[in-house]
Amino acid sequence: MYEIINALGYLINAYTYILIAYILVGYFPEARSSGFYRLLERICDPLLNVFRFAQFSGISFAPMLAILFLQLIYKIIIILYLS
Repeated sequence: MYEIINALGYLINAYTYILIAYILVGYFPEARSSGFYRLLERICDPLLNVFRFAQFSGISFAPMLAILFLQLIYKIIIILYLS
């Protein structure tokens, strides 16, 4: 069971890095038409769409909330496993 939780941690960390890459590439308008960006968009948008409500003055807090959500879920799973 520990191996599964450890693998889940690696997957969450990998997805977090993918989200960060998506955010950083999105700052460059010419990169938004690339295939790499479209791939990142297809991977990240399903989770980010859940948190799209968190937008104030044109600034989206969806990526930050998504990363916090992923980390929170992982911590809850660890706590449940250890108890």
